[in-house]
Amino acid sequence: MAMDLDFRVGRWVAQGGFAGEGVVPPERQLEKFRGMVVCPTYNLNGDPKAALLALEYGGIGHRRFVSKNVCHGVVADRALVDRVGAAKAPHLELIHRGMEAYLSKGPVGKKAGKKLHDPLAACCALTPEIREWAEVRLFREKGQWGSALRPGTNTWIITGYHGRFVDAEGDVG
Repeated sequence: MAMDLDFRVGRWVAQGGFAGEGVVPPERQLEKFRGMVVCPTYNLNGDPKAALLALEYGGIGHRRFVSKNVCHGVVADRALVDRVGAAKAPHLELIHRGMEAYLSKGPVGKKAGKKLHDPLAACCALTPEIREWAEVRLFREKGQWGSALRPGTNTWIITGYHGRFVDAEGDVG
């Protein structure tokens, strides 16, 4: 395992974890996650033992997790795709083409758009200051992940985001 090599990392940003009841204010909780403290999350459950070891590893300066429930509030729907396209920004052209291709397939199941888990995580990695974070202790319980407010852990989880990916001027963030 890489941690056996005594490596150092300034910041670890991961898409995963869960910021539930007691971490995300009630007015910002999505209905389907309301009142939940733990929830299964795909990325951290891929290798939960390694994730737990990394959470305890002293060679990581601080950790940032883009929680499943906040990601589910960011959806590439027709309105967002049109805003990205209207921005005419060169750095958004590929993103816009990918979003158009996805939406051209029509709704998948009940979805009216695509949840933007990984793009939100990438934006958080590049510009963490434009997101809302809480310092927490991440934990795993019966195959599910949760978090509890805890100062001094150097582990932060997203609890919200300012606006959408593209503001009125077409800037990312």
